[in-house]
Amino acid sequence: MSSPALETISSPQSLTTGTNGSAAATGASQDALTELKALANIIQTSIKQIEEAVVQNSLTLPSSEVPFSLETEAARMHPRVQSAGSLITSAAAQLMTLVRPAPVTVLDTVMQFHVSTAIRTALSAHVAEILRDAGPLGKHARDIAKPTKVHPGKLARILRLLSTNYIFTEVSPDVFANNRLSSVLDTGKPIDELLANPESKYVGTLGITSLMEHVLDEGFKASSYLTETILDPKTGHAYEVNKTALNRAFNVEEDFWEWIEAPGNRLRLARFGSAMSGIRNMARPDEILEGYAWKDLPEGSLVVDVGGGVGSRTLTLAANHPHLRFVVQDRQQVIPDAVEYWKKNMPNALESGRVKLQAQSFFDPQTKPETDVTVFFLCQVLHDWADEYCLTILRHLRAAAGPKTQLLLVDQVMSCACDEPATHEIPGAELPPPPKPLLPNMGRAGGMTYNTDIMMMGYYNGQERTVTYLRDLLEKAGWDLISVQHDAPTQIRHTKVIAVPL
Repeated sequence: MSSPALETISSPQSLTTGTNGSAAATGASQDALTELKALANIIQTSIKQIEEAVVQNSLTLPSSEVPFSLETEAARMHPRVQSAGSLITSAAAQLMTLVRPAPVTVLDTVMQFHVSTAIRTALSAHVAEILRDAGPLGKHARDIAKPTKVHPGKLARILRLLSTNYIFTEVSPDVFANNRLSSVLDTGKPIDELLANPESKYVGTLGITSLMEHVLDEGFKASSYLTETILDPKTGHAYEVNKTALNRAFNVEEDFWEWIEAPGNRLRLARFGSAMSGIRNMARPDEILEGYAWKDLPEGSLVVDVGGGVGSRTLTLAANHPHLRFVVQDRQQVIPDAVEYWKKNMPNALESGRVKLQAQSFFDPQTKPETDVTVFFLCQVLHDWADEYCLTILRHLRAAAGPKTQLLLVDQVMSCACDEPATHEIPGAELPPPPKPLLPNMGRAGGMTYNTDIMMMGYYNGQERTVTYLRDLLEKAGWDLISVQHDAPTQIRHTKVIAVPL
């Protein structure tokens, strides 16, 4: 016997009349049709723009069955294709909310966590690697399950859910093959190596699978406890780094950084390091060169990369701007890896002294350099920290700044899902409005930033911030936000914020 609730949801009359009668429903239907047509027009126009960009630039846009690689994604990374693709993503997501019953849409969204779990299972069972050589004919679930001794029937159901979400292809009943999306899960390593040496999974790869596994493990588990953490009076209003959903999920007192470096988390730490490389590999390699006038800085200008890790972004800058000098700062534990990184990629930079590696906590006062710093550069640093921690970092930099020093922040800057008039006052902050009826922040097309914001809350009580929020935060630390430079609209959008001493 079916549930009365389900019968109500599935009843055509219940979805059209509502409590105000058929006349009100008819009016709402007309409004929805107008919106549907506008969204369909955005999609059609954007497809034409992609076609023009592909033809004019002699690009190839691979189909859904072509395996993923950085080379095959080149067309989708083209700025015009990305811009049109973002419009399609936003319009298509909004369109879907209009054509399905509201309870179905919300419930389907609620249940999407099963897709995340299925992806983690496929990663842990090395499915993409097992299917790599099977080609379009694929393999039966019992053969996919053999290397890891997973139950073939359960694995088939996992892969069917993923195939339904366009990750893998079900070629015939219980027979699955890789496609463009599932091949993103492939580390490129032989299955025998992965089974014999699990740590090798994170070495010598693009880091994208490491990023996924990191999010699906630490991130997913922290998110599962976020509601309890927010509603708990002791932690709901706290911003300390060790009073987070992650602390509750893993039942630990240490903050994320101390916990992940503990001896028992050796594999997690290796994966996290590889995941950070994955973030960089998902971005355009030259994006750090754009949005700031590096070439206009005077000869010998000093750029300090604060919290710069091994200095991968500084390496890009150093290779393209030989007139600049650099200091890469991070914790003492990072410096040996940074030395090896530069010896491998640009040894003459260290030998000549043009690039220096410095052990420096950004929570401590800055070591005074030999000359005034031209640019303090922080890339994806502040989003890890709550406001009070950020103010400490920014005030130390302000104390070490000269009168002409500039502060360059690179982060995923959020927009509100509504118009925000205050951004009109900040040069470069205001984004061109998308065509109606799209949300002002482009909805699903920018969803990665908003998901990351919640993940930062779960990990460290950190956050992504809006431009106006950053302006006010910088002012408290003695900095004046003077301009903003937005990157091309992509799923991972890094914005450059420039400030000078007040």
